[in-house]
Amino acid sequence: MNGLYKYLQALVVLVLVTTLLGLSSCDKNSVETNTTDTQAAIGFSNITTKATITDLQAKGFGVWAFVNTMPDDDPFMDNIQVTYDGNLDNWGYEPVKYWIDESVFTFVATYPYDEDGDIYTSSTGAVQLTLSETPSDIDYLVARNTIDTSDPNFDPSASVDLQFKHLLSNVSLNVWRDHGKHQNDKMRVRKVTLSNIRKAGTYSSVADAWAPTNDKLAMEYTNDNVTDDDDIGAATKTDGSYDFSGTPSAPFSGLMLLPQTIDASSNSVSLKIQYELKRNNAADWESAELETILPAISWEQGKQYVYNVVLSSVTDITVYYIQTKVDPWGTPQVGGTVIIK
Repeated sequence: MNGLYKYLQALVVLVLVTTLLGLSSCDKNSVETNTTDTQAAIGFSNITTKATITDLQAKGFGVWAFVNTMPDDDPFMDNIQVTYDGNLDNWGYEPVKYWIDESVFTFVATYPYDEDGDIYTSSTGAVQLTLSETPSDIDYLVARNTIDTSDPNFDPSASVDLQFKHLLSNVSLNVWRDHGKHQNDKMRVRKVTLSNIRKAGTYSSVADAWAPTNDKLAMEYTNDNVTDDDDIGAATKTDGSYDFSGTPSAPFSGLMLLPQTIDASSNSVSLKIQYELKRNNAADWESAELETILPAISWEQGKQYVYNVVLSSVTDITVYYIQTKVDPWGTPQVGGTVIIK
């Protein structure tokens, strides 16, 4: 009897050990997703950005990963925070995830990291960002990458490359005095208004595009601290083009606005400038107000647009425009011109 008891006891122990070993071998992603033979961890490297890399390194970013062999409403990675270790000079996250064979991974990385889960939403295989108000004081960034583990060239030891780009458009407005017509005059800007700008919309990582709403905004710049010595920078016209090397009045600089199409219809953006002119050291300032619409153009995400407004006189508005795109942000080049004669 004692022999039988010891035999049964040994059998129970053997079954328990075998079960535990089996569970430990399944603990890479989960029992349901453990279809990989490689068992290589997913890592991130070659992080590049059109913003300041130190911002990403200081604050980290979030990552979603969707796998074609899993339901879209159950992301393989769900806003996992990836952080930078300066001592090791690498990016890491927890818990570590592992590649799945014969699967297509779609990675979407977002900055800033959505710690409270109230910035980004995830549904049907997409990451979405909805803004109800712009200009934004946050430089939203996104990076996307798709990797197919069934590709013969797939290297499970290679990290996922991520290149971040700006999600909004960067818009600036400069105002100049025409040096040729007002060489001995002074000008000062009192108020600038940009109206009919779309301010809200939703970005989808699948379309990689914004869907703006019809909500509009008007932005005003008012200069109340004027002196008799005020004078905006002069733009000199040579061989048909202006030299913008001086210092203009810059009522709007680096506005992060919703990408949108501007045209001459209901999507037009109105520009109104109220300014004052003192002719050839006269005693008094003359008041003037000019209004026009910005030329048709599409503000694209991750692009920078600089509008130069040249004040030539107080009557007869004529608009000329040269589109300027600067990529990446941080190295603005002045070139787009709106001339008000």
